[in-house]
Amino acid sequence: MWAKTVSGLLASLLIAACAGGGERQPGSDQESGAATAEAAVSELVDHLNAGEFAAASHLALPGHAALASLAEGATPGQVAEALRSGDAAVAANFWSGFAQGTGTFLLGPVGYQIGEPASSDGLLFEVVVVNSPAGGRREVLVREQDGYRIDLFASFGSGLAPRMIQPVERLLLSETDEARLILSRLREIVPSLLAASERSGLPPEIVQGILQLVEVITRVG
Repeated sequence: MWAKTVSGLLASLLIAACAGGGERQPGSDQESGAATAEAAVSELVDHLNAGEFAAASHLALPGHAALASLAEGATPGQVAEALRSGDAAVAANFWSGFAQGTGTFLLGPVGYQIGEPASSDGLLFEVVVVNSPAGGRREVLVREQDGYRIDLFASFGSGLAPRMIQPVERLLLSETDEARLILSRLREIVPSLLAASERSGLPPEIVQGILQLVEVITRVG
């Protein structure tokens, strides 16, 4: 699955984006999403194939890449700063690692089709199925928020969630403003994680990892 592949590649990329200078790029905090769910995914694939990772950053839901960087060792200060200032740089690096992880899957005449919509806790997710020439099939979950954007946790939560459990548990023990900000934003992604846990074909241990993260996030308040 994409999520498993990506999770092993992003450590240096995400941490570098959080720790780097404050240079702003076009991205998720400045631009609207795509016109349709399918367009969000097809535009993403086009950008990834062209190596245009900054241009792809606005196709991730704002704040998701910053929160995902917890899985790769970003500090609370780095994550909080990205949440406050915009996480376009982090999203660009997320997509860069994603492109490396997918290898040749996205190359060639990739096909798209719309799957059955999903819902979780009142949120609606459009499901876009990506079919590769080699016969591979992947689902990407998209939400409408100032245009259509990819929900990183609904789409790739199976790879991100297990690596976020310990960092989130440490946040629960912290009394800082940074921890409180991050935890409040993490609670917003619970419906996305629940949607990820309900995708068909996931091994039970992966589902358990996603649900364990949900339990940790919702443990207090």
